[in-house]
Amino acid sequence: MAKKEYIEGSFGAYFVKLIKDHNYSQAKFAAELGVSKTYLFDVFNGRVKPPAPEMQDRIIEVLHLNNSDRDEFYSKAAEGRHELPKDIVEYLTNNKTEIDGLRERMRV
Repeated sequence: MAKKEYIEGSFGAYFVKLIKDHNYSQAKFAAELGVSKTYLFDVFNGRVKPPAPEMQDRIIEVLHLNNSDRDEFYSKAAEGRHELPKDIVEYLTNNKTEIDGLRERMRV
């Protein structure tokens, strides 16, 4: 059977590589995460958006991502979801003065 090719630069291709780089099979990772293989394959293939922010945290936990990999994961997932990265949203939510500063810079 031929190896599945994912769209270069896509979240799915990145996610598949991340799982493989952390020595998980896709089936074992799905089981560890508590999701169906079908859902995971739909994410890989771009049939559904990247995981929601709550699930992103679980993925980071299961894979034991370091800070650099975590930041990249949040950014790539956000890009695929057309949202701000989860960590940025959390930071702004917990630091309202930053929002005022951003608004001020936007006016300039």
